[in-house]
Parts: sequence; structure tokens; C-alpha cells
Amino acid sequence: MRGIAGGFRAELAGIFRDPQIAMILILALAIYGVIYPAPYKTELLRDVPVVAVDLDGGETARELMRAVDAAESVRIAAHVPDMAAATALVHRREAYGIVVIPQDFERALLAGRPSPIAVYGDASYFLVYQKVLTGIAVPVRQIGARIAAGRLMAGQQLGAEQALAMANPTQLVEVPLFNPSGGYATYILPAALVLILHQTQVMGLALVAVRRPRSPRLPAEDLLGQAAVWLLLYAGLLPLFLVALPQVYGLPWLGDLRLLAALGLPFVLATGMLAQMVAAVLRRAELVQPVLLAMGLPLFFLSGFSWPIEAIPAPLQMAAGAIPAVPMIEGYTRLAAMGGSWADIAPAVRHLWVLAGVYGALTLAARHMLAPTVPPRTVADG
Repeated sequence: MRGIAGGFRAELAGIFRDPQIAMILILALAIYGVIYPAPYKTELLRDVPVVAVDLDGGETARELMRAVDAAESVRIAAHVPDMAAATALVHRREAYGIVVIPQDFERALLAGRPSPIAVYGDASYFLVYQKVLTGIAVPVRQIGARIAAGRLMAGQQLGAEQALAMANPTQLVEVPLFNPSGGYATYILPAALVLILHQTQVMGLALVAVRRPRSPRLPAEDLLGQAAVWLLLYAGLLPLFLVALPQVYGLPWLGDLRLLAALGLPFVLATGMLAQMVAAVLRRAELVQPVLLAMGLPLFFLSGFSWPIEAIPAPLQMAAGAIPAVPMIEGYTRLAAMGGSWADIAPAVRHLWVLAGVYGALTLAARHMLAPTVPPRTVADG
């Protein structure tokens, strides 16, 4: 027990007596918690500026432009006479899309001929591009359905409701599951917060490990003492960062704190043990930070929220499975956004316990290899 207590005291001192490590583990979380969610606070991208090129000038074209301008996701920033002027505005980033109504648009509609409307979007910004397409496509479909209904009313003597039903027989009802607002922040922030916790813990605890003097205590007792410090520290940080902070920003929390504890316990242990392995491999503080910083972007892509993990090549999926943040993101998302039960998060919990066990065993093996050898006592020593 004295060995465990000694490991506990040494780890606690290593964290709080070194200002750099305390800043990484605690202050960095506070800074990230304030700064990182702020740009996503509006949740949805609205009023993307687009340019209108109306080569027809008829009443239907003007009505369509008013409908596009009234859409939530886009707004008509300018009306220009030709594509050259519209392209110039897009190149200057004063607009991110162009809608072109062709000449004789209204005449073609009245004659029952198709009259395609061209939509150009700046695809270098993927979210903006999607908003431009959807913001223009919906009013165009609505106008088209109304025109088709008008023809049916005139030709077949149908009522307005029946004609509209024939012109547009199917209605799409969108029901966003687990993200009712369809917001970007609700999607990305939970995973990003887990990733921030993971990276700060690995970096901070790896620095503690490489800066600590070699311990005369038994490696297992020393490691148990260290793990107790991690659990004590993150018993406060984990719910603060994963429950309280998301609610400040209006993100959903449908989970059970007891299930979060069941998920967070192996996550903290697995991440802490990974930090010990990083320290055992790198051994020098000046290597820990640049290596872990360089690994930040690959970890972001492997974590499965910037790109679906199912679409990642199989070898990279296996590599991602060795990162504690990956199963934690899966389990936490199911818990927080979907109100998951134990059955929903159990695979992630098992995965994290396996990682904690593997990294813990490797850490003990490395420490046994590096442990100082104590020469046997002789009669002369007595």
C-alpha cells in the first residue's frame, strides 16, 4: 500500500507542480471549452449570398427570385445582367453561388416545354455548396409544381388541391433523428470534445511520465497509484466537459450519468496507459509534444466524425481501433444524443477495457525492463 500511496503522491506532484502540465490538463480544457464551440453556436448556415442572372425578365422569373431570396439558407445578394459579372462576384467571394434563369423562360413554361435553370455553387466550401443547391432547388421545385398544377386545372377542369396533388404526387417529410435542429454543432462538438480530452490527457500524462525520476517502487504499485490520480482528476473534468459544457451551448444530453461513469472509467484508464506507452517509447519531453501534435490531424481523420469510419480503408480502421478516443466517441454519441442504454454502449465499454488492459500490460513490461536492479545483500553488507 505504501508503494501505491507513493505513486499517487508522485503523480499528483508531477501534475500540479509543473505549470506546463497543469496548463495542458486543466487550463487548455477551459480555453478549448470557451473558444472551440463558439463558431458553431448558430448551428445552421443561413443566408449564403448568391447572384441572380435573370435573362428572361418575366413575372414568373421575378416570382422565382423572390422565393429563392425568402429561403432560409440563401439570399439574393445581387442581380446582374450576365454571367461575366456574376462570375466576378464569386471570384471576389462576395457570393458563393449563381442562379441563371434562361431567356424565354416564361414562354417555354406557358408552351409546356422544359426550361432548365442553371445553378452554380462554390464547391470549394462543401457546406456552403450544399446550402446553395438546396436553397435554390426547393423554390424551383415548388414553382414547377404550381405551374404544372395550373396546366392541369386549365386542361382537365380540376380543383386546385387535386391538381397540385397530381402535379406533385409524393411529399417528402424530413425527420432528423437524434439531431432535431439538423445543426452542425450538435453533430461535430460531442466528438470534438472527446478528442480534446483524449489529446490533452495523453500529452499531459506523457510529459509527467518522462519528467518523473525513475521510481524504486514496484512498477505495478506505482502504476496503480498513478491511475488513482487520473481517475480522481477526471471524475471532475469528464462530466464538466462532456455534460455541463454541451448544455451551456444548447447541445442535447439524453444520457445517464451512471452510464457515463461506466464509459468514462475505462476511457480515462486506457488513455492514461497509452500516455505511459508514449513516454516509454519517446523518453524525452522535447519529443513528446511535437510527436503528439503531429499526430493530431491523423487522429482527427481516424476518429470517424470528419469522415465515416466505415468508409476508411480496413488497415486504417484497425489502427483507429487502437485509439481510446474512437470507441469513446461512439459510446458517448450513443449516450448523449441518442439516450442510449447499457446495451448500446457496452461494445464501446468492452473495447476501452481491452485497450486499458493491453496498454497497462505493455507499460508494466516496459517498466520491468527499465527498473533499477538492486544487488543482493551479502554477509559483508550486514
